[in-house]
Amino acid sequence: MVLRRYYCHVSLLIFLLIITPNVNADSSKSQKFSSNYKWFVSVYGGLFADETLIDIFSFQATYSDDNYVIVGALARELYQYKHWLSFELEGQIGRTFDNKDDNWEFAGLVLTRWHQFPWDKYIDTSFAFGTGLSFFNQPSQIELEEDEDAQKLLGYLAFELTFGLPQYPRWNLIFRIHHRSGAYGLIGDGESGSNYLCTGLKFAF
Repeated sequence: MVLRRYYCHVSLLIFLLIITPNVNADSSKSQKFSSNYKWFVSVYGGLFADETLIDIFSFQATYSDDNYVIVGALARELYQYKHWLSFELEGQIGRTFDNKDDNWEFAGLVLTRWHQFPWDKYIDTSFAFGTGLSFFNQPSQIELEEDEDAQKLLGYLAFELTFGLPQYPRWNLIFRIHHRSGAYGLIGDGESGSNYLCTGLKFAF
């Protein structure tokens, strides 16, 4: 119950940050954004959500203490547009743990990141959306419960918020939704999938 309330609060924070309108950002943001940090290492983990992405964003999801994921990721910034947007290529190695089986996960994706928020002078913030592919070394028992033909290769989506102190620009706290699915039939039949709500740390270099 405590973990459920915690993740509901995290989802509420994500929702509020996304809908907040952009206003003039502090000039210190521009200085950081134009820094030499182009590589990023992230380590995060989280709990399995029993429902869909819509349920997570509408605060209706429940979370399982027995099913979770741990991920290590390496990303490289490919392009930046002024001080607002950047585009990254990311690779991941993850491990899912549950009460039925364990899987290794390998994922690759492209992320689009928005950098400007009105409170960046105090808490440096970014929001990213990414899409790519996710591969399990064996079919997931959780996904097989939804679809007996669940595949090892599925589409991948990421929704990520980062928070950091301006005086420590290399370090960020991250919140990420880690999502696998058939992409409405684009990969597989679109019925199987899984969602994890995660927290972790990101280091820039």
